[in-house]
Amino acid sequence: MPYASVLLALLAAVLFAVSVNLQQHVARGSALESSSTPPRAPAKERPWLPVLGLLRRLVRDPAWLAGWGLNVLGFAAHVVALHLGAITAVQAILVVQLMFAVMLNAARRGIRPMPRDWLATGSVCVGVILLVLQRAPVRQVVPDRSAVLAFLAVMAGLLALLLALARRPGRAAQTRAALVATGAGLCFCVTAVLVVVVTHDLATGPRAALDWPLAVLVVSPVTGSLLVQDSFASGSLPTSLTAMTISDPVASAVAGALLFDAAPPSGLQLVVGLPAAVLLIATGVVLLANSSTLHDERDHAPGASALA
Repeated sequence: MPYASVLLALLAAVLFAVSVNLQQHVARGSALESSSTPPRAPAKERPWLPVLGLLRRLVRDPAWLAGWGLNVLGFAAHVVALHLGAITAVQAILVVQLMFAVMLNAARRGIRPMPRDWLATGSVCVGVILLVLQRAPVRQVVPDRSAVLAFLAVMAGLLALLLALARRPGRAAQTRAALVATGAGLCFCVTAVLVVVVTHDLATGPRAALDWPLAVLVVSPVTGSLLVQDSFASGSLPTSLTAMTISDPVASAVAGALLFDAAPPSGLQLVVGLPAAVLLIATGVVLLANSSTLHDERDHAPGASALA
């Protein structure tokens, strides 16, 4: 895996972290402000994505627009990293955006990161390095269209299930945020898969890229972005970011093993190396997600459960 791919994945993680901090703060504040004025619609009339009602307000906010611009730059860096490297390794590197989000949130709130934050950061970094060292050298192949289509069908089914569960009346705001953010993570996994497929098609000729993967590639990041904003408006940053941070690389690891890796993991790597990397990353993510540095619910109006 080229060093350029690693550096670009890290750059994308930084840009995504800054974007998340800007957009979640604005989206959550807008949702709480909006929910205090009009009465809630009956459960049967609630839209699948309540955040659509906030878009007019969000696009007028300079901070939210700045976050959107950084997200676009991060996506561009992410695309090039995926083209140069292995999807499993690149998506795993993006997990460090949670680490950057903690530091940025601490700076925004004027507090210092806790010792557990640094411990969690070290755990995530070691886990990512271990995973990259094991899977990055594996030769990548481009799967058949039928295999990609089957994978997309499974992802679409899971996304529909998550949104249906999130839409159930009486669902707690944080639970709803976690379900929607998990769906966003799946969308970003689909985007990563299609980026690899479409960039390979472009390398063989422009006409080869004019196929259904390109159309789906246009839809998947837009859907994921809408789900992210909906999740940000529904709950706290830790809830949304943790669910998305876990679901994206896990789904991408499965996609990498099933679709792109020429040689699946085996031997000690399968029973020791990969489980150790996953355990280190998961431990760090859980510690960071439950850190008081990242929890900023008290910065917003108490008792509100916007978009629930």
